[in-house]
Amino acid sequence: MGRNVEQVVRSLHKPILTVTEGFKEPQRVMIAFDGSTVTRRGVEMVAGSPLFRGLPITLLMSGKESQDAPKQLDWAKTTLEASGFNVTASLIPGDAENIIAKTVKEQSIDMLIMGAFGHSPLRTLMFGSKTADLLRSSTVPTLLLR
Repeated sequence: MGRNVEQVVRSLHKPILTVTEGFKEPQRVMIAFDGSTVTRRGVEMVAGSPLFRGLPITLLMSGKESQDAPKQLDWAKTTLEASGFNVTASLIPGDAENIIAKTVKEQSIDMLIMGAFGHSPLRTLMFGSKTADLLRSSTVPTLLLR
């Protein structure tokens, strides 16, 4: 699935929803937020969309530690709360793929929203893609932001 999905997603410039078998209406949504332009637009999209109204939002920032991370996470949380969302925000340094997967399982998340394919196709060919790896191992529907 990974390489074909990657080619399709890279060519699109709109969000794409991947679903798992037995899709059901989401009750708990998590945004994997990295502070990038793509995930900032994703937060704004969720904040303005009627599709997610009334759902609790888990906002997770993981990966390499940075001095700007708390400020970026606070922006995302404030943006969602200003639109009426109940938001739980966490900043957990470490391997993003593992932390995201663990959080999805532990918190019974049933929809993941995340940015897709931030690296060049050449880098992805050489080192693989975290997005493709996460999609292959995902047990919940995932909205990929472009």
